[in-house]
Amino acid sequence: MPASSSERPRRLLVYLPNDVAAFTPTAAQLARLSARLPELDVVHAPDERAFRRELPTAEAVVVWSFETSDYAEAPRLEHVFTPSAGRERIALDPARRVQAHFGTFHGAIMAETLLAMMLFLNRRLDAAVTAQREHRWERDVYATTRRLAGQTALIVGYGAIGRRCAALLRAVGMTVVGVRRRVGSPAERGAAERVVGVADLPGALAAADHVACILPGDTGTDRLLGHDAFEHVKPGAFVYNLGRGNAIELEALAAALASGRVAGAYLDVFPEEPLPADSPLWSTPNLHVLPHASAIGSEYLDLYFDEVAAWFEARRQPVASG
Repeated sequence: MPASSSERPRRLLVYLPNDVAAFTPTAAQLARLSARLPELDVVHAPDERAFRRELPTAEAVVVWSFETSDYAEAPRLEHVFTPSAGRERIALDPARRVQAHFGTFHGAIMAETLLAMMLFLNRRLDAAVTAQREHRWERDVYATTRRLAGQTALIVGYGAIGRRCAALLRAVGMTVVGVRRRVGSPAERGAAERVVGVADLPGALAAADHVACILPGDTGTDRLLGHDAFEHVKPGAFVYNLGRGNAIELEALAAALASGRVAGAYLDVFPEEPLPADSPLWSTPNLHVLPHASAIGSEYLDLYFDEVAAWFEARRQPVASG
């Protein structure tokens, strides 16, 4: 019999194989998760065979992907957890019996990545890398740089990750403006000076020194920053993408870089990944590539397991007194 929806799951199956070491749980991380949830039977499946064997008795799973057909193998399942913020790899339960939970912790790492990208471009560290490679001692290139403090950052896709980024950028003295589909309540503004709708994007682009895309990969965000948008970008601005690769029209960005309208760009995500070896983006002047790594770090699963443990702890039944 499936557990009642009012009951807290008792068996948690963890299956997180991945080519990236930081995305695969260590024995220490699994032991820490188990220690925080002593009332749960935390089971680790090291391979798919073990996952299939344990799935029928699991009431909750932690996975990278879950197919529609998997639900038929999991009659006791109530919750699917995934570290991913994106929803592309988790099929929702057709019977609406199982709840899906997506990771919300990524901003802790991605905010530092965005700040690093901004510092790299803003302080012209790209010129330093080139000069060192060519054995040149060149100092005047930094004469036109200015501090991030006092500059304006526009975050296109102002959700949980965007708010975390805003807090860090605000801490170094930047003015932050957010863009989202629904502006929402003042409580959702976070560290941003203001939050505007997509209709106000042209004006927001014209005032921003740094434009960071942190958008989900749905059709509503396809090429949101295209030729029309780049016509409104403030001359000399920097552009970043840490969301999904469909949000920026790469041909338009390349043209803006070639004309000098955009001074530099740092892209973490692309329409096709891995980025093909023959892609012209590898050698596009003033464009820098990160291999979809803005959230990768040794603490990735530590942060995520903390999030999962907190979810279960919040639902822990109080111990009866007497």
